[in-house]
Amino acid sequence: MKLLKELIWSLPLLLVLYASYSLAPFMAIPATQTAQVPVFKDQAFCFSVLPLQVVQSWVLEQQLESQDAAVQEALKQMSMHFKTERNATLADFHFDLHGALAYYLIESPQKPFSCIFIPGSGQNEGWLSTQYYGVQKGIFFFGEPLNEKQRSFFESSVLKLRFRTKNFEARKHHFELKGQPYTLLWEEHAFALELPTAAKQQTTTLQPNGFHLSCPLALSNLPAAFQFLESIKASSLNYYGAQLNNKQALELDFEALLTFENPKARAAFLKSCQNSFPDWQWAPNFVRVNDAVYALKKEGNQQLYICSKPKKHIQNGRIASQVSTLPMACSGNPTLLTKLDNAGWAAAILELFPIYRGISDFSARTANVSTTNKTIRWELKKEYFAAGEFLKLLSTTTAQ
Repeated sequence: MKLLKELIWSLPLLLVLYASYSLAPFMAIPATQTAQVPVFKDQAFCFSVLPLQVVQSWVLEQQLESQDAAVQEALKQMSMHFKTERNATLADFHFDLHGALAYYLIESPQKPFSCIFIPGSGQNEGWLSTQYYGVQKGIFFFGEPLNEKQRSFFESSVLKLRFRTKNFEARKHHFELKGQPYTLLWEEHAFALELPTAAKQQTTTLQPNGFHLSCPLALSNLPAAFQFLESIKASSLNYYGAQLNNKQALELDFEALLTFENPKARAAFLKSCQNSFPDWQWAPNFVRVNDAVYALKKEGNQQLYICSKPKKHIQNGRIASQVSTLPMACSGNPTLLTKLDNAGWAAAILELFPIYRGISDFSARTANVSTTNKTIRWELKKEYFAAGEFLKLLSTTTAQ
């Protein structure tokens, strides 16, 4: 959700979306357009979109059919976030409505960091503040100020920066993650992610069960207390829900397989966990958290397996795993994400949290989640439209 938060709180994009909604009859934007996007030599991830193209194909067209009043209300609520004082740093900046907006993850030798490119003109070049950097065709925004070494690395990266002309299709977004091509498809009632066709290095993941998610991790800029999580290079998760036990303590039902660079990194991760949570009861093969016990099992030289029910998930010292060449996979029942048995009064408390309410509503409207033929597909029930439901989820989970 960090990426979504950055987009919501730092850009005027959603205000443009809402304003454009009332101008729909006057909009005639081609389904395919071109725009220039910055390209870094050291970028590990880049995702770019044309805001006005998204408005036309992703919101307006579906609204004409679905006529969902809740979507319009979501746009109104999100636009309220931008009714603040003018940012003096950007006083001379003019946002290019026809330009491409882009999010980047930059591979710095010291520590990866992220930034957002906002197309426009009128600004000076170089550092405008600790969070804004101007270039000829726009500005880069940083959710958190960079440290001295990161600033120096970014400055040197800008010297090698080039702009590439890219084709943008209305319902098909192409991007790269660590040099591999992906395609995100926005359908009427579904989202689909086409994975790279070339086989990558084989990895060991969990056999899908419950709600399954396997993916590489590139966590960065975490608070100091949680920076040890940045050492996780990949994860595989089977989640089955949660419950409150007889002592009203939360018990999670899950399996997780974490991958690290080497045994040293895995050992450092475990030690950091113990230092960060000294109140938990730690042992070589388990950890007790609020009367809930979770098993710990080292797998090979690089992986750590954690589960809530070892008698069920570990049979004869083995876990249910598989070898995969897919960089990521997702499948199963997403309603398990917000499942809480024996909740009682706690269920009412959870409904007060926007992120819980948003995920619960979105998953309840899901018909199927699967990974087949190198495509992850999240399909909604036929009465729900993908663009509108995503906007409602975005509005709910970012509410204050």
